[in-house]
Amino acid sequence: MTKSIALLRGVNVGGRNMLPMKSFAAALEGLGCENVRTYIQSGNAVYDGAPTSKDIAAAIKKAAGFAPPVFVLTLAALKKAAKACPFRKEAEMSGKSVHLFFLEKAPSKAGVVSLGDLKRPNEDFAVAGRVLYLYAGEGVADSKIAVKIDRVLETTTTARNWNTVMKLIELAEIK
Repeated sequence: MTKSIALLRGVNVGGRNMLPMKSFAAALEGLGCENVRTYIQSGNAVYDGAPTSKDIAAAIKKAAGFAPPVFVLTLAALKKAAKACPFRKEAEMSGKSVHLFFLEKAPSKAGVVSLGDLKRPNEDFAVAGRVLYLYAGEGVADSKIAVKIDRVLETTTTARNWNTVMKLIELAEIK
């Protein structure tokens, strides 16, 4: 079976789109997934199986009444994204200062240029395919890039900090 990682966007944030991780795990198991493990309350799961993003969103809608955007990556794809991170040095110093934004579609060159216009002095970003890497030295909460990324790049995203990405890889590698 394929080792996969599901990343949900916008669950359990500000009292909206509440989804207990037990319900998330049960929804994945109902789709035939095995060895399901969730990580923190923001909607992360590793599992053996290959349901699509649409399948998972539909299962969550049935269980919780809403269908969040779902990003599904293989373990190999997540490891490749982590390995390609141009801010590894910064991430190793502070895992919360580097975020990987997973994009629904690759951004246009014009969108990337426009996003660059929002950069603050203590932040930087790079794009590789459908992953945007953001280094926010003063924290992602103060980043204009993080706030406007979906609108400027005209795509849906979900982000995980470096610590979470590393933990998901670790969980997925457990036999």
